[in-house]
Amino acid sequence: MKKLNYNPCIQIFLLTIFVKAGTKEIPYTIDDCDRIIRTEQKVESVKTEMNARFEAVNNRFEAIDKRFDQLFNFLWAIIGIFTAMMISVFGFAFWDRKLSLAPLKKQDQWI
Repeated sequence: MKKLNYNPCIQIFLLTIFVKAGTKEIPYTIDDCDRIIRTEQKVESVKTEMNARFEAVNNRFEAIDKRFDQLFNFLWAIIGIFTAMMISVFGFAFWDRKLSLAPLKKQDQWI
């Protein structure tokens, strides 16, 4: 029973020694402060550069969107012209067919 009582006491004693050894303070110098300031300045410059590039990319996307709108308008114009041509060709064909069958209709001679 005595053996069990010594073991936790020794562990608690060693724990306090290890805790004290782990709490050694690291000196904070002016050089460290200067390094942190330079790092923050570099981060800010990178942020501004990234924002400028993102704005440039957004401008390019907007230009591409405008270009697609122009392309779609052009395609609608081409489709409109093609539709008008087809309607006029079919209209002329039907009109010509009606005109050429008119004399035969008067004679009641259907072929």
